[in-house]
Amino acid sequence: MRHIAKTVMDTSGGERAKFMTAKTPPDLIRLDSGSPSFATPPHIVAAVKQAIDAGHTGYILEKGVMPLLVAICESIAAETGATIAPSQVLITNGSSSGIYAVMSCFLDPGDEVIVFDPSYSLYPHVARQLGAVPVPVRHKADYQLDVEAVRRAITPRTRLVMLNNPNNPTGIVYKEDDIAALLDLCAEKDLLLAADEAYSKLMQPGQVHVPVLKFHRHLDRLILLGTFSKTYAMTGWRLGYAVAPPDLIDYLYGIHRAINGPICNFVQRAGIAALQGPQDCVAEFNAVYHKRAALMHRLATTIPGLHPAAPQGAFYMWTRFDLPQSAREVRARLFERGVAVRSGSEYGSGGEKHLRISYSVSEETIERGMAVITDVVSELAKEAA
Repeated sequence: MRHIAKTVMDTSGGERAKFMTAKTPPDLIRLDSGSPSFATPPHIVAAVKQAIDAGHTGYILEKGVMPLLVAICESIAAETGATIAPSQVLITNGSSSGIYAVMSCFLDPGDEVIVFDPSYSLYPHVARQLGAVPVPVRHKADYQLDVEAVRRAITPRTRLVMLNNPNNPTGIVYKEDDIAALLDLCAEKDLLLAADEAYSKLMQPGQVHVPVLKFHRHLDRLILLGTFSKTYAMTGWRLGYAVAPPDLIDYLYGIHRAINGPICNFVQRAGIAALQGPQDCVAEFNAVYHKRAALMHRLATTIPGLHPAAPQGAFYMWTRFDLPQSAREVRARLFERGVAVRSGSEYGSGGEKHLRISYSVSEETIERGMAVITDVVSELAKEAA
């Protein structure tokens, strides 16, 4: 009999894994999507075509092409005032390989990583694959950070805190005072903090994203995970980056080279065009997301038994429901009726009795999907009566 590693066996049957491998009917209404519905902006596509014609098709032997590393540093400086050297930046395969590299680098088997509950389901999944222990910390009732709960969760085996802001799945944007307090706690306990800021440019009106690199006094323990996927509608390009202190970046580079190899040469030229080219596309995307979020939230508030949080960032609406069924059961019933959403329990036990519904799709798709959700919630409530 073939031997399968225990860490793989422990994680292969999880809700995330089963959902990602489920067969998708062709007429499914996709309110589960983590991908923008927009095409990649033309100036980015043109840059890649030019790069191919110019022969940029070989291996990149360094952490990334220098013009892209410089562009990332300039973008960070403009946003946060932090001075980051190009040697502190590593180009990754989206954020996912950066997450894997960070956890591989800083977690031994049995070590603990703080993950907020709910938050991106890949964090505990990767930690368990490595034999590490994800320690979930619940949010407050408003889905904001509970820093005192983090303090109580820290043990001598804690090595790392994973912060996802804006949060996936809740779409909540964390408050500056809470982020500052969390970073002070990490300094007090001598912990690293990795900040996944994949949705930092996708904000609802009145919301302000607070980047961790703004807190210059903590730069020696901060790792930033960034991606071009969401901001520039480049999910299939698989282009991201990690920023780390000078004494840590080469360790990340070594791990990343082992698991992924160098990132596609000509795709890196797309990142340069994205950062240094016109930013009108980002504003245009946000304007559409504002309308879609308002529509979805308005429709959700009319459904008895749903309690949606007002969207703040990313392109997700997080809603609690008053039904006796579990989140997984509600998701399954919706899937049977032709609508895909994500169950809150995929993102941690704190997500039970919640659903994540994506407004990255058209308004017409939102209206059709929410109509089915209305019917299904009503049916489930009657069945339970």
